[in-house]
Amino acid sequence: MGEPGIYPVVVFDLDGTLLRGTTVSLLLAQWLGQAEEMAELERAFHAHEISNSVVADRSARWLAGQSTADAWAVLATSTWIDGMAETLRALTAAGASLLLGTVTLRFVAEMLRERYGFAAASGTEMQVTDGVLSGTVTRYFNEFDKARFVEEWCTSNGYLMSQVAAVGDSRSDVPLFERVGMSIALNATPDARAAAAHALDTDDLRDVLPLLRYVGRSM
Repeated sequence: MGEPGIYPVVVFDLDGTLLRGTTVSLLLAQWLGQAEEMAELERAFHAHEISNSVVADRSARWLAGQSTADAWAVLATSTWIDGMAETLRALTAAGASLLLGTVTLRFVAEMLRERYGFAAASGTEMQVTDGVLSGTVTRYFNEFDKARFVEEWCTSNGYLMSQVAAVGDSRSDVPLFERVGMSIALNATPDARAAAAHALDTDDLRDVLPLLRYVGRSM
Protein backbone atom coordinates (compact mmCIF):
# COMPACT_ATOMS: atom_id res chain seq x y z
CA MET A 1 0.00 0.00 0.00
CA GLY A 2 1.96 2.95 -1.30
CA GLU A 3 5.39 2.68 -2.88
CA PRO A 4 8.51 2.82 -0.68
CA GLY A 5 9.60 6.37 -0.04
CA ILE A 6 6.19 8.04 0.16
CA TYR A 7 3.61 8.13 2.93
CA PRO A 8 0.84 5.67 2.02
CA VAL A 9 -1.89 8.15 3.03
CA VAL A 10 -1.68 11.94 2.74
CA VAL A 11 -4.42 14.18 4.14
CA PHE A 12 -4.80 17.77 2.99
CA ASP A 13 -6.77 20.51 4.70
CA LEU A 14 -8.75 22.85 2.44
CA ASP A 15 -9.21 26.33 3.96
CA GLY A 16 -5.93 28.23 4.18
CA THR A 17 -3.98 25.22 2.89
CA LEU A 18 -5.13 24.42 -0.64
CA LEU A 19 -7.25 27.57 -0.77
CA ARG A 20 -4.72 30.34 -0.12
CA GLY A 21 -5.20 33.25 2.25
CA THR A 22 -8.94 32.81 2.70
CA THR A 23 -11.65 30.24 3.42
CA VAL A 24 -14.60 28.74 1.58
CA SER A 25 -16.97 30.35 4.07
CA LEU A 26 -15.44 33.80 3.70
CA LEU A 27 -15.49 33.67 -0.11
CA LEU A 28 -19.14 32.62 -0.13
CA ALA A 29 -19.97 35.28 2.47
CA GLN A 30 -18.33 37.94 0.29
CA TRP A 31 -20.39 36.73 -2.66
CA LEU A 32 -23.55 37.08 -0.55
CA GLY A 33 -22.66 40.42 1.05
CA GLN A 34 -21.89 38.98 4.50
CA ALA A 35 -18.11 39.31 4.57
CA GLU A 36 -17.85 41.45 7.70
CA GLU A 37 -19.94 39.11 9.85
CA MET A 38 -18.09 36.04 8.56
CA ALA A 39 -14.71 37.60 9.28
CA GLU A 40 -15.78 38.11 12.90
CA LEU A 41 -17.08 34.53 13.15
CA GLU A 42 -13.79 33.14 11.86
CA ARG A 43 -11.81 35.35 14.26
CA ALA A 44 -13.88 34.04 17.17
CA PHE A 45 -13.47 30.45 16.04
CA HIS A 46 -9.68 30.67 15.77
CA ALA A 47 -9.60 32.38 19.18
CA HIS A 48 -11.51 29.36 20.63
CA GLU A 49 -14.44 31.62 21.55
CA ILE A 50 -17.02 29.68 19.50
CA SER A 51 -17.32 26.22 17.93
CA ASN A 52 -17.48 25.42 14.24
CA SER A 53 -21.18 24.61 14.64
CA VAL A 54 -21.87 28.29 15.37
CA VAL A 55 -20.02 29.30 12.21
CA ALA A 56 -21.88 26.62 10.23
CA ASP A 57 -25.35 27.64 11.40
CA ARG A 58 -24.85 31.34 10.75
CA SER A 59 -23.29 30.91 7.32
CA ALA A 60 -25.76 28.21 6.25
CA ARG A 61 -28.65 30.65 6.48
CA TRP A 62 -27.04 32.93 3.91
CA LEU A 63 -26.77 30.06 1.44
CA ALA A 64 -30.43 29.08 1.52
CA GLY A 65 -31.78 28.99 -2.03
CA GLN A 66 -28.37 29.26 -3.70
CA SER A 67 -27.27 26.62 -6.19
CA THR A 68 -24.18 24.47 -5.63
CA ALA A 69 -23.14 25.25 -9.23
CA ASP A 70 -23.15 29.01 -8.59
CA ALA A 71 -21.28 28.56 -5.31
CA TRP A 72 -18.62 26.45 -7.01
CA ALA A 73 -18.26 29.04 -9.80
CA VAL A 74 -17.34 31.60 -7.13
CA LEU A 75 -14.74 29.28 -5.59
CA ALA A 76 -13.26 27.92 -8.82
CA THR A 77 -11.83 31.31 -9.78
CA SER A 78 -10.32 31.95 -6.34
CA THR A 79 -6.67 31.74 -5.29
CA TRP A 80 -5.61 28.11 -5.02
CA ILE A 81 -2.06 27.30 -4.01
CA ASP A 82 0.41 26.98 -6.88
CA GLY A 83 1.43 23.47 -7.86
CA MET A 84 -1.67 21.86 -6.37
CA ALA A 85 -2.59 19.70 -9.37
CA GLU A 86 1.03 18.71 -9.94
CA THR A 87 1.53 17.72 -6.30
CA LEU A 88 -1.63 15.65 -6.14
CA ARG A 89 -0.74 13.90 -9.39
CA ALA A 90 2.78 13.14 -8.16
CA LEU A 91 1.50 11.63 -4.91
CA THR A 92 -1.11 9.55 -6.69
CA ALA A 93 1.49 8.31 -9.17
CA ALA A 94 3.71 7.30 -6.22
CA GLY A 95 0.89 5.15 -4.84
CA ALA A 96 -0.42 7.40 -2.06
CA SER A 97 -4.09 7.55 -1.17
CA LEU A 98 -5.22 11.18 -0.83
CA LEU A 99 -7.84 12.40 1.63
CA LEU A 100 -9.40 15.85 1.84
CA GLY A 101 -9.93 16.51 5.53
CA THR A 102 -11.85 19.71 6.18
CA VAL A 103 -14.51 21.09 8.51
CA THR A 104 -15.96 23.41 5.87
CA LEU A 105 -18.96 22.61 3.66
CA ARG A 106 -18.76 19.07 2.36
CA PHE A 107 -20.39 19.82 -0.99
CA VAL A 108 -17.36 21.94 -1.82
CA ALA A 109 -14.96 19.23 -0.64
CA GLU A 110 -16.81 16.70 -2.79
CA MET A 111 -16.38 18.89 -5.86
CA LEU A 112 -12.64 18.96 -5.24
CA ARG A 113 -12.62 15.22 -4.59
CA GLU A 114 -14.16 14.56 -7.99
CA ARG A 115 -11.84 16.98 -9.76
CA TYR A 116 -8.55 15.82 -8.22
CA GLY A 117 -9.16 12.19 -7.33
CA PHE A 118 -9.19 12.27 -3.52
CA ALA A 119 -10.22 8.89 -2.11
CA ALA A 120 -12.60 10.54 0.37
CA ALA A 121 -13.59 13.96 1.69
CA SER A 122 -15.12 15.23 4.92
CA GLY A 123 -16.96 18.34 5.99
CA THR A 124 -20.04 20.00 7.41
CA GLU A 125 -23.13 18.72 5.60
CA MET A 126 -26.08 20.75 4.33
CA GLN A 127 -29.23 19.44 2.72
CA VAL A 128 -29.18 19.84 -1.06
CA THR A 129 -32.25 19.31 -3.24
CA ASP A 130 -31.92 19.34 -7.04
CA GLY A 131 -28.65 21.23 -6.73
CA VAL A 132 -30.08 23.93 -4.43
CA LEU A 133 -28.79 24.48 -0.88
CA SER A 134 -31.42 24.36 1.85
CA GLY A 135 -29.59 26.56 4.36
CA THR A 136 -30.02 23.85 7.01
CA VAL A 137 -27.02 22.01 8.46
CA THR A 138 -27.68 18.27 8.67
CA ARG A 139 -24.34 17.28 10.21
CA TYR A 140 -21.85 19.42 12.09
CA PHE A 141 -18.17 18.68 11.69
CA ASN A 142 -15.38 19.94 13.95
CA GLU A 143 -11.65 19.35 14.36
CA PHE A 144 -12.19 16.15 16.36
CA ASP A 145 -14.59 14.79 13.75
CA LYS A 146 -11.91 15.47 11.16
CA ALA A 147 -9.41 13.31 13.04
CA ARG A 148 -12.04 10.57 13.43
CA PHE A 149 -12.80 10.73 9.70
CA VAL A 150 -9.18 9.92 8.92
CA GLU A 151 -8.97 7.20 11.60
CA GLU A 152 -12.15 5.51 10.36
CA TRP A 153 -11.04 5.65 6.73
CA CYS A 154 -7.69 4.11 7.67
CA THR A 155 -9.34 1.34 9.68
CA SER A 156 -11.67 0.51 6.78
CA ASN A 157 -8.81 0.48 4.27
CA GLY A 158 -6.13 -1.34 6.25
CA TYR A 159 -3.79 1.51 7.20
CA LEU A 160 -2.25 2.57 10.49
CA MET A 161 -2.33 6.21 11.58
CA SER A 162 1.48 6.04 11.65
CA GLN A 163 1.29 5.64 7.86
CA VAL A 164 -0.56 8.95 7.48
CA ALA A 165 0.92 12.36 6.73
CA ALA A 166 -1.26 15.44 7.28
CA VAL A 167 -0.87 18.91 5.75
CA GLY A 168 -2.82 21.78 7.31
CA ASP A 169 -2.66 25.28 8.65
CA SER A 170 -4.80 25.98 11.70
CA ARG A 171 -6.77 24.99 14.79
CA SER A 172 -8.87 22.45 12.90
CA ASP A 173 -5.72 20.43 12.09
CA VAL A 174 -4.26 20.11 15.58
CA PRO A 175 -6.10 16.95 16.76
CA LEU A 176 -5.18 15.22 13.50
CA PHE A 177 -1.54 16.34 13.75
CA GLU A 178 -1.39 14.69 17.17
CA ARG A 179 -2.48 11.30 15.76
CA VAL A 180 -0.64 10.90 12.46
CA GLY A 181 2.82 9.65 11.61
CA MET A 182 3.96 12.98 10.19
CA SER A 183 2.46 16.47 10.07
CA ILE A 184 3.25 19.61 8.10
CA ALA A 185 2.01 23.04 9.20
CA LEU A 186 1.77 24.91 5.89
CA ASN A 187 1.62 28.72 6.04
CA ALA A 188 0.15 28.05 9.45
CA THR A 189 -1.07 29.65 12.64
CA PRO A 190 1.06 29.39 15.81
CA ASP A 191 -1.04 26.58 17.34
CA ALA A 192 -0.76 24.45 14.21
CA ARG A 193 2.99 25.08 14.00
CA ALA A 194 3.42 24.03 17.62
CA ALA A 195 1.58 20.75 17.01
CA ALA A 196 3.32 19.83 13.73
CA ALA A 197 6.53 17.94 13.02
CA HIS A 198 7.44 20.42 10.27
CA ALA A 199 6.50 24.04 9.52
CA LEU A 200 6.76 25.30 5.97
CA ASP A 201 5.99 28.69 4.44
CA THR A 202 5.59 28.59 0.68
CA ASP A 203 3.33 29.61 -2.20
CA ASP A 204 3.88 26.29 -3.99
CA LEU A 205 2.44 23.00 -2.74
CA ARG A 206 5.20 21.04 -4.48
CA ASP A 207 7.50 22.12 -1.67
CA VAL A 208 5.84 19.60 0.65
CA LEU A 209 6.93 16.63 -1.46
CA PRO A 210 10.45 16.25 0.02
CA LEU A 211 8.89 16.08 3.50
CA LEU A 212 6.58 13.20 2.59
CA ARG A 213 9.25 10.50 2.41
CA TYR A 214 8.14 7.47 4.42
CA VAL A 215 10.70 5.29 6.17
CA GLY A 216 8.34 2.85 7.91
CA ARG A 217 7.00 -0.43 6.57
CA SER A 218 3.71 -0.63 4.71
CA MET A 219 1.27 -3.26 5.92
